[in-house]
Amino acid sequence: MQIHLDELENTEVKAGICNIEFSSLEDIIFPVFIEWDECILLKQKGNADLPTHFSPDPFITDRTAFEAFYNHVHLNDLLEDVMQPNLVFKMAIKILEVWASVLYSQFNTQKRFVLILSYDGEGVTLRFYSIREIESSWLNISSLESYSDGLMVVEI
Repeated sequence: MQIHLDELENTEVKAGICNIEFSSLEDIIFPVFIEWDECILLKQKGNADLPTHFSPDPFITDRTAFEAFYNHVHLNDLLEDVMQPNLVFKMAIKILEVWASVLYSQFNTQKRFVLILSYDGEGVTLRFYSIREIESSWLNISSLESYSDGLMVVEI
């Protein structure tokens, strides 16, 4: 991740940001977090499709995994007109800061969270999940260097 951060610092970012359709980003830039069956979820257009309660399956075995799956956003998919990955990466860092701030202000006495930005030089994914003492962490934070993507992890 440090390689990508250094690259970003040394690169002048030029893009036609005025061509971005911000309505598709509104739920991401101005996040609303909801509580659903002991999970904290990023309110998105797809929230209407939530089942009535959490039910584990072979791929999503617990609420931590469900949050990590549900609360992920492929930022490049929302910014199709922006061709410079560095601009998307820079925006992702700011969005992650906003998410951390809103989550902290909304849940600081009740929950702790892990927020993750992954970047491979092209695409950016943002996600978060709650830290639960009774469930395993979704990401092995002690071995971040073993992942192929650069990862920025914020714990609040």
